[in-house]
Amino acid sequence: MKTSRLGLITVVVLGILALTAFWGGSPAVPVDSSIDEILPESGSIKTLSSTWYCAVGGLGESAPSSHQLLLANPSEEVVAVRITAYNAQGPVGEAKIITAVPKQVTTVDVNAVFGASELSVMAEFDSGALAVQHRITTSTSADSVPCSTTSSEKWFFPAQTSVLGSSALLVLFNPFSADAGVDITAAVVDGLRSPKEWAGVVVPAGTTRVIDLGQYVQRRDQFSVAVRLRNGSLIAESAQSFDIAAAGDVPPERGLRLQLGVPEARAGWTFAGGFKGTGVKEQVVVYNPGRQIASVIVQVTPYGGASDPPEPFELSVPAKRFLILDLSAEQRIPDTGFHAIRVESSAKTPVVVARTTQLFGPPAVDADPAVGTRPNETLGVAIATGTPVYARRWTVPGVRTGPDQQPMILVHNPTAGIVTIAIEALAGEAQPINIATDLEVGAGDSIFVPLAVPELAGAADVALTFTASDSVAVEQLLTFATQNDLSFGSAVPVVGPR
Repeated sequence: MKTSRLGLITVVVLGILALTAFWGGSPAVPVDSSIDEILPESGSIKTLSSTWYCAVGGLGESAPSSHQLLLANPSEEVVAVRITAYNAQGPVGEAKIITAVPKQVTTVDVNAVFGASELSVMAEFDSGALAVQHRITTSTSADSVPCSTTSSEKWFFPAQTSVLGSSALLVLFNPFSADAGVDITAAVVDGLRSPKEWAGVVVPAGTTRVIDLGQYVQRRDQFSVAVRLRNGSLIAESAQSFDIAAAGDVPPERGLRLQLGVPEARAGWTFAGGFKGTGVKEQVVVYNPGRQIASVIVQVTPYGGASDPPEPFELSVPAKRFLILDLSAEQRIPDTGFHAIRVESSAKTPVVVARTTQLFGPPAVDADPAVGTRPNETLGVAIATGTPVYARRWTVPGVRTGPDQQPMILVHNPTAGIVTIAIEALAGEAQPINIATDLEVGAGDSIFVPLAVPELAGAADVALTFTASDSVAVEQLLTFATQNDLSFGSAVPVVGPR
């Protein structure tokens, strides 16, 4: 995909004085003491109940796939999980009760349990401690993301694609008792698209509806989508699949990107990790759903370089439009190691941000493991919308370990002091497996924690619990060796009792 087709982007280097005046004006809000439902969130063991919604159930009948729920239970109690499945006609069969075993991940094959495919699911249980992730897998692609813990009257998707060889499905999931009416708008390079078929879309109560975005926004390298409800409430998630051969100087692109919609624009977003270099294309897409121009700063800080980061980028994003910052083409960002990304705008002009990652070759042969090396996958795609919040406790609901997998955790410390972290793995043992204790993260700096460790060599799906001495941002980087694909996005923050 050539960014020349995506509109002009003016990137201006800010001076130190301008940076000082603007930077830090809209810090992320810790969720330890306040609730922020913009991200999926897990409660403490004292929380009485919880409901999780997993909208995408597959990639369409032409692309057979499996759909798994990963129920991470960090508590010491057995938890009964009531799972209800839905399709376009309504609930599928009776709700099923699944037992979530203590101190481990319980994996549920949705297609097998309900005898059908392409199902959205709702998971309900009388505990706040559990976290739920779902995983879609085909023979050549896979992705795994946390499900939603909230419904909303609007959803935003910053980065969608409809080029030849790709598909973009928007899944609208309404498990509630009232019908929902939806208007959908796409922002493209040269304006807005609102086909009449996208006006007043009805999603009946207790059903799910799939919209093929590529039928109406065709052959676009990039577009952003806004879903706004006229009435009712629902959950929106997208599934983008790629199978594009190399052509000239355009590399191949293959894989799956799942993205839960973002229910609200914000003035600050943090990505704990990121990487570029050989065989990688990394971009930041900033979508402005508001009515005024948004002035945006993007600060990229290499791991270990918090004391002297590269100068930030400045973007001016028109109302109801998007801009792309191609980090792969920016020489000021090192090609080795990892980096954190912080995106900020004025509180009056909040934005929605996505980071996209594409692999099209192996990592450099001379990569230094000490500074961090991205996974060995030679193909694959991933998308994430970052976190607008920081927290002291996080959960990673489902990490696939075992031979040839290279999962890792990436942690960013936004504070002015050293933060210590501890990570434990829940793999069905009587006691959690210690992964890290008193691991230090410098002020404003970040670290990566590989999970391909001997302690987890015999495990399959494991959950991770994460505690820190102060609020941080945490991302999960997962690999799927069989499919030659990856998943890269936020972990689940843990909040106190509601």
